[in-house]
Order: sequence, then C-alpha cells, then structure tokens
Amino acid sequence: TITKNHLEKLREAVVSADVGLSDVIIVVEGSEEFTLTESPDDAVEADSAPVLCFVDEVLRGTNTVERIAASTQVLKSLHRPGVLCFAATHDIELTRLLEADYDNYHFEERVEGDDIRFNYQLQPGPAGTRNAIRLLGVIGYDEKIIREADRMAEEFLRTGEWSTGRSPEPAEGAG
Repeated sequence: TITKNHLEKLREAVVSADVGLSDVIIVVEGSEEFTLTESPDDAVEADSAPVLCFVDEVLRGTNTVERIAASTQVLKSLHRPGVLCFAATHDIELTRLLEADYDNYHFEERVEGDDIRFNYQLQPGPAGTRNAIRLLGVIGYDEKIIREADRMAEEFLRTGEWSTGRSPEPAEGAG
C-alpha cells in the first residue's frame, strides 16, 4: 500500500531533485523510503515487493533514434507483474510502440498571449496538440521561420519523413 507518507516524500523529492538524464524514482511497498536510480533493474526485481515507478523523459537529450529504441526497451522491461510504472515523454513514437503495454494520457495546454497554460487534468489518449512551434511566436521569432517549421512538422506527420523543403541537388553530370 502506498501511504500518504510515501506520496509526501515523493513530492518533496520531485520538487527538490533534478530528475536527470536517466533517473527513475522507485517506491517499494512496505518501505518508508524511495530511491532515485539510473537503472530500474537495480531496484525492481522479479521477486521483490510491489513497486511504484516514475520515469521522466527516458534518456532525454540523446540521439533521437537510439533514445526511442532504448526507451521502448526500458519501459517494456518495467511492464511486469508487481510494477506500476508511470512514464512521461514527449516522444510521440513511444505512444505507438508501447500501446500494448501502457495506457496513454496527456495534459492539454492553451496559449494565452505570451504564455502557455496547462490545466493539469489527465486526458485519455495521446496528446492532440503541439506547442513547440507556437512557442516560437511567443518568443518572437520571424513569421517565415514559424510557417516553415509548421510546414515541416505537418509534412512529417503526413509522410513520416523529414523534408527541408529545398529541391534536391542535381546529380553530378546532370543538366
């Protein structure tokens, strides 16, 4: 049973600690303590007591392709009996890759003037909004940059491939 004391200690840790590149917060049932660990397997064993696990942005700041592959495998390894895992990510690819193992929830935001506001109410399913390009406008970037970024994002969502919008260079000897 996760007690009020567990949740208060967890809140204090999250507020005061910088959960870093690969940190995971683990709470083990029957313990008054929790640990921050870089390897969930160090704290989560097949025969251990039930575990509540929070994973924040697995491997953030790393190469996209490897981050998606590694994050998928780390989170799949935590999907097992006795482990209740909450994972936060901005990697939309993980939504599809982990849909058989995890339920997906998101927060919704509203852009109000120069600010983005969240209501912090969980909504079912993957996020249907994006905000990075809207932030460009809030920060004051040129409208041309914003339009081109939006076009690139829309094209990627439609095709699954990135395009710069530039025409391909002619092959050597062509022309």
